[in-house]
Amino acid sequence: VLTDADNQFRSVYEFAGGLGFGGVVRIKLTDFWNIETGINYTRQRYNLDFRDLVTGETDNTQLNVISYAIPLKGLVYIQLGEKLFANVALGVSANFIASNVEAFGLGNTFSFGGLKRNVVDGALLGGLGLEFRTDEDGYFYLGGSIHQPFNDIMTTQVNYQRDGIPPGFAARSVIEGAYFAIDFRYFFPTKEDKRPKVRVVKPDWKNM
Repeated sequence: VLTDADNQFRSVYEFAGGLGFGGVVRIKLTDFWNIETGINYTRQRYNLDFRDLVTGETDNTQLNVISYAIPLKGLVYIQLGEKLFANVALGVSANFIASNVEAFGLGNTFSFGGLKRNVVDGALLGGLGLEFRTDEDGYFYLGGSIHQPFNDIMTTQVNYQRDGIPPGFAARSVIEGAYFAIDFRYFFPTKEDKRPKVRVVKPDWKNM
């Protein structure tokens, strides 16, 4: 909840969901240990409800925060069936906020803006899911994950000028950027190498 120092307005903003997609590269260490990396695109949506405490006017607007992440995670697998595996993932991520953002309302008399705090930020990643593996059709994964930044990702500010007439009023807060996600992933099947094997015979120089 944001209220300016002169108690002229009240604004409430909250995380309202989002979406993301990307590409994953998995490096197999053993049958039960893997490493994953790649790049992900995420768009987080924040809704702001605004109220002028003097006139009673209300409005709402929406802020979209776009970021890119390069994760690095370690995965541990538990085999539940012939083709079904459970996994637990833990790792970190380097996050890049695409740009500063701003939205307007009440005929542009108020604005809701976000200013990124750093060029690159870090986050802690955790996940839990189930994976169904087939040799012909690839791997299918469904699970949940947590993305927890180490620091707040943005400083936010609401600016307001009643009827567009200065002086204005302002209130400031932050966006933490943490979220829980439902993940669906598909991994393409690996092609079996069907080329004929070439046997190399080393000469036995001792018997020549």
